Amino acid sequence: MLEKREADVIIIGGGIMGCATAYRLAKQGVDVLVLEKKEIGNGGSCRNAGGVRQSARDPKELPLAMYAVANIWPHLSEELGVDVEYHQGGNLRLGLTEKDIKVLENHTAKSLKLGLDVKMISGDEAREICPYMSKEVVAASWCPTDGHANPLKATLGFYRKALELGVTFITGVKVEALEKVKGRVRRMMAFMKQTKFCCVPAMSPERLRTPSA
Repeated sequence: MLEKREADVIIIGGGIMGCATAYRLAKQGVDVLVLEKKEIGNGGSCRNAGGVRQSARDPKELPLAMYAVANIWPHLSEELGVDVEYHQGGNLRLGLTEKDIKVLENHTAKSLKLGLDVKMISGDEAREICPYMSKEVVAASWCPTDGHANPLKATLGFYRKALELGVTFITGVKVEALEKVKGRVRRMMAFMKQTKFCCVPAMSPERLRTPSA
């Protein structure tokens, strides 16, 4: 049986990125369909240490991470209506060898150029922050604005708010093929048990190029 589904935007994956993207688009009035092959948050989104990290990010990712720490995470619990357990306690990245230190110094230098508050400190300075740290640590990078949150609560918080705004989620669906027209994805084929879905994104890319709310 072939079932056709249409939406302005179709998102593949129901992890924290898929749920957050669906929520933000729905706030702008976009009709969103999310396809997830297992369950919402089933993968790494709900199974990680919960780091809300800027330090040692790829320079291409860092501006977005810095924006989120300054403008999204501090108010996210209130926005989602659930305590995501966000805590901004800083982040130490540890160096035990000269090789480690060079890697940390490289990350720190790149991050400083983009305006991140991060610096190299000695092992003793790191132990002032974390007194029970091993004496084997000879240096560290320190970013005081890094933090952590509960990944399960954050993912499901975005999911719940997206549902409230009318986003459609279909779980147990595996996307098998993407079809392009003039270099852009115009149709995708997905399967769930005995049902074959033909999913068509209806919104033009130009409509998505709107300033962030």
